[in-house]
Amino acid sequence: MENRTKRPPSLKLWRVKKIMAFLLFLGLMITSNPAFAVAQDEGATGKDPEIQDIAQELKQQRDAIDEIQKKVDAYEKKIQSKRNESLTIRDQLDSLGDNIDQTKWQIELKKEEIKEINLKIAETDKRIKLKQDEISAQKEKIAEFIRLLYQTRQKSPIEILLANDAFSEFFDQAQYMETIEQDLSVILKKLKAVQKKLESEHKELENQKKELNNLKDQLTDTQVDLEEKVTVKNVILEATQADEAKFQALLLEVRAEQAQINNDIIALEKQLRARLEAKGDKTLSELSGQGFIWPVPSRHVTSGFHDPDYPFRRYFEHPAIDIRAKQGTPINAIGSGYVARASDAGLGYSYISIIHADGLSSVYGHVSCILVQEDEYVVQGQVVGCSGGTPGTPGAGRLTTGPHLHLEIRLNGIPVNPLNYLP
Repeated sequence: MENRTKRPPSLKLWRVKKIMAFLLFLGLMITSNPAFAVAQDEGATGKDPEIQDIAQELKQQRDAIDEIQKKVDAYEKKIQSKRNESLTIRDQLDSLGDNIDQTKWQIELKKEEIKEINLKIAETDKRIKLKQDEISAQKEKIAEFIRLLYQTRQKSPIEILLANDAFSEFFDQAQYMETIEQDLSVILKKLKAVQKKLESEHKELENQKKELNNLKDQLTDTQVDLEEKVTVKNVILEATQADEAKFQALLLEVRAEQAQINNDIIALEKQLRARLEAKGDKTLSELSGQGFIWPVPSRHVTSGFHDPDYPFRRYFEHPAIDIRAKQGTPINAIGSGYVARASDAGLGYSYISIIHADGLSSVYGHVSCILVQEDEYVVQGQVVGCSGGTPGTPGAGRLTTGPHLHLEIRLNGIPVNPLNYLP
């Protein structure tokens, strides 16, 4: 009788079963692991102890921010309520004191908001790292899975059939292969979804970093605002020694000075336009529609046109915008035109007035130096002077909030909002 040795189990079938076992494990892991379920992704990262700690810190930080915001809002109500009170030295100093205190709290608010965004960045960084680690681990497992699948695919159907004891085993193996490919497709789709979520996290991180930089800039601006408000209070104290009679005299003097400057600008512009027209000078009309540019590199407006928060509004209206500029910053003509006035008042209020086409004119105030002469043409962008505004320096005048450029744009002599004309 022929002695037949029993054939060992198909090596190929053993390999497929190994793949199936791995697939079942991987599938179970995927369905139970929130890192692969996009809808539950936050739940997975939320269970991380470090992320939970950051979340708790964020809650405490938000509570601190809300408390400071209440203080800022309380000062705002107080400041608003005092705007209709009589203009006395005591009211003025109290109002400036409230503004200073409010600004100090605004600085604290910005500092706390910076802490909050730093915590958010740390949280997002952690979520990104968890996803990257999970994706790397799963890629390695899937790569091994595909390698085994590839090895199985190297045999032809005839070879697989001959390697099995029965056709049923071959049929089962074929079905296994089809199931494996389908499940692998699902796994890869889920992995792709997680990668997409990771990209979203990276985008969120970039936005948070931009927000952080903006908050830092705002903090710097608010700190400068505080310095300016302290300067205003010191200027008034120095001018009045907190004496009511001196304060009221200062009001009369400043209001008269502003009214005189305004009347001079209007009258002179009217005279010059008439004179140029009578001479047949069509230079201005040829510049019609030229448009304007910003006079200094900064575009940070510290006080707006008729700004209700302008420190000296109760003395006179603010017919301009104040642009933050360091002392001595070169001032560029916002448009080509004709120099109507180059007024050097020593330590008083110095300014430059230029008339343009289309009934427009520009005024540059608190200038510390003048580099043009009256009755000459200038071209757009030409340096006409230097910014000023630091108390006690040439051109600053008696009342100033610190270094800046005072810019007026007028239409037919009447001040209009410069922001409506600047790009």
